[in-house]
Amino acid sequence: MTPIIAFIVGSGLGLFYFGGLWLTVQQLPVTKHPYRLMLFSFLFRLAISLFVLYLIIGGNTKLYSVVSLLACCLGFLIVRTIAILLIRPRGSSKTNYQARDNC
Repeated sequence: MTPIIAFIVGSGLGLFYFGGLWLTVQQLPVTKHPYRLMLFSFLFRLAISLFVLYLIIGGNTKLYSVVSLLACCLGFLIVRTIAILLIRPRGSSKTNYQARDNC
């Protein structure tokens, strides 16, 4: 797998993982069993993510596969960073959190 395709797959995997996390958190207030929801959601997202990463590396550790794996992880982390920036409450900053901790 080429690194460019691996980057795109990693971005899609990040959308799946963090989108699933967001949907899970949205359902927590209305579910009867929040611990069960969190556990099964985590296990499902983790299993799919590890399976896709295994497919990317192709079962071998040749340098080309490792570069593809790193490109996939880079796409995943970029989506994570974008998700954090989009979901962060408006007007919040690091100083706001520090000021709240001091009270």
